[in-house]
Amino acid sequence: MNGDLQRLAQEVGELKGRLGAVEEATRDQHGDIKIILKTLNEARGGWKTLLLIAGLSTAFGALGAKLIALMGVLPR
Repeated sequence: MNGDLQRLAQEVGELKGRLGAVEEATRDQHGDIKIILKTLNEARGGWKTLLLIAGLSTAFGALGAKLIALMGVLPR
């Protein structure tokens, strides 16, 4: 009976140590996630600008191709 209690106390001690390591890792991850979120928030405007430029260039390209086709410059 006494041996069982010692083994149980040892297992509880090991679990406390593991729990402490998990809590520390979680705190580290929380800080990393905050940094990633901050970076994404700063980059949000850049992505919108990039998509606007891509959309405009696509529209102008399609308009140019349509005008060239209407003018009959390209062979059929």
